[in-house]
Amino acid sequence: MRVQSVGWRRLDPRMCLVNLRWLLPPLGIIALTALASGGVNWEDHKLQIVSALLFVYLTCSEMIRWRTTRYRVTDEQVEVHSGLLWRRHVAIPRDRIRTVDVTSGPVHRIFGLSIVTMGTGQALRTDRRDQVKLDAVSAAEAATLRAELLPRAQAAATIPAPAEPQEAAEPNEAAEPRETAEPAAEEIARIDPRWVRYAPLSPLVFVIGLAPLTQAYNLAERLGVPVDIEGAVLGAVAFLESAPGWLFVVFVLMMLVAGAIGTVLLFTESWWRFRLEREPRTGTLRVTRGLLTTRSFTLEERRLRGAELIEPFMLRWGKGTRLKALASGLRHTMDGPRGGSGALLPPAPRQMAHATAASALGERESPLLPTRLRTHPRAALRRRMFRAALASAAAIVAAAVLAALTGWSAGWSMAVAAAVAVPVSLLLAADSYRSLGHTLHGAYLVTRSGALVRRTVALQRTGVIGWTITRSPFQRRSGLANIAATTAAGTLGAYTVRDVGYGDGLVLADEAVPGLLAQFIERVEQ
Repeated sequence: MRVQSVGWRRLDPRMCLVNLRWLLPPLGIIALTALASGGVNWEDHKLQIVSALLFVYLTCSEMIRWRTTRYRVTDEQVEVHSGLLWRRHVAIPRDRIRTVDVTSGPVHRIFGLSIVTMGTGQALRTDRRDQVKLDAVSAAEAATLRAELLPRAQAAATIPAPAEPQEAAEPNEAAEPRETAEPAAEEIARIDPRWVRYAPLSPLVFVIGLAPLTQAYNLAERLGVPVDIEGAVLGAVAFLESAPGWLFVVFVLMMLVAGAIGTVLLFTESWWRFRLEREPRTGTLRVTRGLLTTRSFTLEERRLRGAELIEPFMLRWGKGTRLKALASGLRHTMDGPRGGSGALLPPAPRQMAHATAASALGERESPLLPTRLRTHPRAALRRRMFRAALASAAAIVAAAVLAALTGWSAGWSMAVAAAVAVPVSLLLAADSYRSLGHTLHGAYLVTRSGALVRRTVALQRTGVIGWTITRSPFQRRSGLANIAATTAAGTLGAYTVRDVGYGDGLVLADEAVPGLLAQFIERVEQ
C-alpha cells in the first residue's frame, strides 16, 4: 500500500467519537452521587451540566474540524488545509520532512486511530508552523504515511537474478527479476522489567504522594461536601503538634509509599513495550513505547550528532541514568520520567546506557565513559565553595527574619538553619566540582557538569558551528572561563565546558575544530 499522490483526503470520521471521553467525567460523578444518595439533585450538579454542554461544544467543533480539514501528499510536498472562519494552509516539501511521529492514546486505540505529526526539524520555532499534525487518521494510514514519507537510506533495488544453467531452457524464456529482500530492523535495546526499580528514584515521589489528598478534596467539592481548607490546615497542624512522633513518621512513610506506587504506574504507562531499533532501509532510529498511549519516535541517523546522559541526584544514587539523543530538529521538551524529546532509553543501569549509546552512535565503545574526563582547576572548587557560603549566609539571615516576624527564638532558628544549610550547600558544591570534566575522544567533544542533575554530553566535533567564550569578573580573577560549543543539534543550541582554565579552554576549542579559532589565538612558547 502506497500513499496516494493526488487528491485531497479528509481525516477519519471516527475522530468525532473520540470526544466521548469528555462526557465520561461529568456523567460518572452524577452516577456516583445518585448511587450514594439514592437520587440526583440537579441544582447540585451545575458544574457537571456545564461540563456536558462543553462536551457538546467540543463535539461540534470536532465535526467542523473534520468537515473543513483536508490533506494530500504529492511527490513534492505535504499539504494541509483547515479552518472555517480562520483558514490555514500549510505546505511542507517532502525533502524537508525529518520526523514522522505516531501517537495513539487509549481512546484513539479503541477506535483504531492514530495521530501523525510530521516535522521539518526546525527546533527553535515555537509557532508550530514547522510541523503538520493529522489528528486523527486510521492506524493503517498512519503506518503507511510514516513508511512513505521518511527518506530512504537506499532506494529499493530490483536486481535481476543471475541466470542459472538449465538443461531445457525455452528459446524465448527470459529471466524473472528477483526483488532483493529489505534488511530487517536491528534491535538495539528493549525494556527490562527490572528497570522499574528506578521509577521511585524521582522527586515526583513526593509530589505524587500528596495527590490523593488533592483528589479527595476535588471529589468532596464536586459531591457538594463542604471543606474548610483553612480550618483543615490549622487542625492538621494542631494535631501534628499534639500527636506522638511515630505517627508523623507513619504519615510520611504512607506518603512515600503512595508516591512510589504512583511513579511505578507512571513509568509502566510511559515505557512499557519500549524498543529501540535501527531501520537500515530508511537510515533511521525508531523508538516505540507505551502501555495505554503508544508512541513512536523516529530519528534520522544522518542528523544524529551525539548523545547525552542525564543523571538526577536520586537516580544517580541508584546507579541509574537516562539517555538522550543529540540531533538537529529535536523540539525542546522537559526531560522527565515520561521521556523528553529524543529519549533513547528509559531510566536504566549505566552500563546499559553506555552500551546503547555506543550502538546508536555506531561506535565500538561509548564516548560518554567518565574515565577519560580531565579534571578542572582547583579555582573552580573555590568558586563553588564561595557560592555555597553565600547561600548558607542567606538561609541563616532568612531564618532570623522569619523568626522575628513570627515571634520565634532567633537564636534557635539561626542555629537550625546553619545546621541544615551549611553542610548541604558545601556537599552540593563539592559534588558540583567532582562532576566537572571534559575531554576530546575521537570524533567527540565530551563535557560533564551539574550537581542536582548531572549531564554528560558527547557532541560530534563536526557538529560544532561556533564557540562562545564567557568570563565573569570572578572568573577572570581566577583564570577560568566557560567555553560553549554552539551547534544545531539538541534542544539547547550550545553545550558548555564550565569553569575550565582559560588557556586550556582555548586549546580545547582549537583542537576540537581546527582553524575555527586560529585567527584569535596566539600561542606562546614555554
